[in-house]
Amino acid sequence: MGNRFSVSRIFRIMSIDLYKWIVNSRMVVAAAMIVFVWSFAIDPLINISKEMNSPLNFIEPFIAVFNSRTLCLVTPAVYVFLISDYPHLDRNSLFILHRVHKREWLLGQLLFFIASSFIFMSVIFIFSVIPNAVNSFAANGWSLVVTRYGVYNPDKAQSFAANLITKELYNQVAPYQAAALSFLLNWLYMILLSTILLMFHVLNLRKIGVPVLISIIAIGSALGVFRSKGMWYFPMAHTMISLHFTQYLKEPIMKIEYSIMYFAGMILLILIFCLIMIGRTDFLNIDDNE
Repeated sequence: MGNRFSVSRIFRIMSIDLYKWIVNSRMVVAAAMIVFVWSFAIDPLINISKEMNSPLNFIEPFIAVFNSRTLCLVTPAVYVFLISDYPHLDRNSLFILHRVHKREWLLGQLLFFIASSFIFMSVIFIFSVIPNAVNSFAANGWSLVVTRYGVYNPDKAQSFAANLITKELYNQVAPYQAAALSFLLNWLYMILLSTILLMFHVLNLRKIGVPVLISIIAIGSALGVFRSKGMWYFPMAHTMISLHFTQYLKEPIMKIEYSIMYFAGMILLILIFCLIMIGRTDFLNIDDNE
């Protein structure tokens, strides 16, 4: 192992794990999730667009996916499943660990989680906007489908499709801003979940990492559905822009800036803790080694 800290070794560790992750057979589950998301949220939105004979904004399906109180449980759970056996240590990994600093390995894993979560979010974005790209518009304004469907069809105003994007969202934030914030906040959510998993690995407590993450996702989603004040202690509420506002008052319930600070602060604290504790990690005794 070299004495000098090497950025190139960090990126090498990240690239090796990222390649293994992309070609992993578990990606079939990601494909199944895309089909589910399309049929559950995107297709209903497209159908009411056709019913009104009015186009959607091309970005609205993506916004609907990440502001659905149902899909807020599905998407992070699928990502956790995809990374559940990472950081993965086999004989080759242990060989690499003898040639790098432990902190280099740790930062390589962090970069892997940042990159994998970005890819995960990007795939959802691409497959959200493609299905209706031809019959949509690109101006930074909400469609009549989103803002007027319930007015024109009062008997269907409470339908699932009509409430995928609510007044709390379209009365307060422009579509492009909503899409950018949804991407950023959910990306930070995925990074936070993965750093918690990394922390349990560093502590040699890998077996309880995934159950803890699933509990965080489930409890946060349940509190968000009922709009409990306790939801703000969990990351899920901070990802949904619609929960930050009321229908008409401009003053937010929770400022978006505070949600970004929540994620950044949690990720930074966990990272610092891991950097301190990594020196005590005994990789030879981690139970998921091959």
